[in-house]
Amino acid sequence: MVLTPQVEILVRPEAKVRHLALHENNAVLAWSEGPNRVCIARFSSTGELEMTGVLNHPHTVSCLQFLDRWLLVGDDLEGLAAVEHDGTLAASVEVDGGVAAGLVAGGCFFGLSGMGGLVRWDGHGDLETLGERLGLEEAIDLAAHGRRLYVACQNGDVVAVEDHSVVWRRPARGVHGERITALGTTSEGALFLTREGHALVGGEEEAIEFELWKEEQLLLRNDLRMRLLTSCLAPQGALLGFDDGRVSLLHEDGRFEDVMHTNHPVLRCGSLEGHQVASSWFYLHGHGPHGEWVVEHQGMPGQLAIRRDTGQVVFAGDDQNDYTAPEPIGTFFLEGPKEEADQAELSLWFEEASVTPAPSAEVLYGHPDDMLEHLTEGERATYGLGQPDLAGDHELLLRAMGEATGEFSNEGTVTTQDPETLLDQLQLDDALLHDEPDSLLSTLNEGIVSVERPQAFAGEDQRLLAEADGSALVLLDGRGTRDPHGMVQGWAWLNQRGVELATTPQLKLKLPIGRHAFELRVVDREGAWTTDEVVVEVISSPTS
Repeated sequence: MVLTPQVEILVRPEAKVRHLALHENNAVLAWSEGPNRVCIARFSSTGELEMTGVLNHPHTVSCLQFLDRWLLVGDDLEGLAAVEHDGTLAASVEVDGGVAAGLVAGGCFFGLSGMGGLVRWDGHGDLETLGERLGLEEAIDLAAHGRRLYVACQNGDVVAVEDHSVVWRRPARGVHGERITALGTTSEGALFLTREGHALVGGEEEAIEFELWKEEQLLLRNDLRMRLLTSCLAPQGALLGFDDGRVSLLHEDGRFEDVMHTNHPVLRCGSLEGHQVASSWFYLHGHGPHGEWVVEHQGMPGQLAIRRDTGQVVFAGDDQNDYTAPEPIGTFFLEGPKEEADQAELSLWFEEASVTPAPSAEVLYGHPDDMLEHLTEGERATYGLGQPDLAGDHELLLRAMGEATGEFSNEGTVTTQDPETLLDQLQLDDALLHDEPDSLLSTLNEGIVSVERPQAFAGEDQRLLAEADGSALVLLDGRGTRDPHGMVQGWAWLNQRGVELATTPQLKLKLPIGRHAFELRVVDREGAWTTDEVVVEVISSPTS
């Protein structure tokens, strides 16, 4: 048994949700569905959403950020669009290479272009290309606190920018170059980062190192055995999520405090007044004053937002399968009640019950005249007010019977066949009855075709190396299924929890490190079905 909050579906999107943004002051939520559709809605006093606008953007949406009264929509081709909360386009600025990522700090939008440039826009006038102005090489990551912006570059440089100037530069470490793999700040403005050396030899250059800088002084440097994937501000400092599933609280003085362990790489994290939330695999994990809890989702919840004023959590995810329906946006309150539930019951909130409505009394006991619409004109003539007049139509009934079995007289005796014909028929029937049993069975079995069930084949077991992000792309292929009659009617792929993932012969999934089993079910047009199982093992590689 596990603790779980009361979760509800906030939105059932028309396509898979890729981005999510929350405007704290105006209680406005925005999300993207599929590559181009952007939806904007406002929270009511009860936490429900009221749609205010929809934008069909001409290019693939790459990021969503709120700046003052506008929603900023970045795309991967042209640049940045400022949208009113009713979906009206207010302004647009062009960015060479499009916008890859961005954040809002100090009343301005800072973005990374697809060409590695650093841009700035304050909502008025033209876009500024800060990267060229500051002499920075290709920018790869951003973090901010107040009006100070931290920029990590491809060559390993990390600089602090204020008022269009570089005010601090982190000293380089190592003679072979380095790569900055994560960047973030604490609540009081301290900078933390993780770095890796480029050298392929033993020694400190191989280590994944964590650094904490406060007031431009190195406060902490230590080795890590895991990669930092995500972080967020926390009252005590910052909340960190790692690729081994660990969630840790970084205190302002450099102390690490383990909060929980999710067993899978952490996708997103959030923190609010003693509550910590982390998304990992198909779950949200939480820790608060009353202990740990868990929420299941249909997809990998890579989108997470928490309303500071109400403690309402909004989350969304994608199962990374193009053949399945879009996953819902879910919501719950951190201070809401928690209930004990079996692990198998965690999916109930997002599963649609396939209940067939019971037939109504009108259907069960409908007017008998309804059957008349299924009769011919002649048959309808035999009914008065819906009831046949058998006494008055006795002759008509006898004639109808005669059409099927021969002509009957009023006494019911057969008159159309003479005695010799009847005798020949009786002798033929007697010969059939006394025929050899084997011959009789052969005669009865003629025309019977043997129907074989389809033989489901889910493919051979797979063993794959994880990529750098701790996951592997897997193709499940059931096209080797054998059916001699070519009558396969349906396919179904199920995971270990019995959840249906797809209804196609092939299925693409992105799986984390671990052992995963899937079942393929195949059914033919006769209703005969068989199953097969495939096991996929994703193992860590030296670089994951």
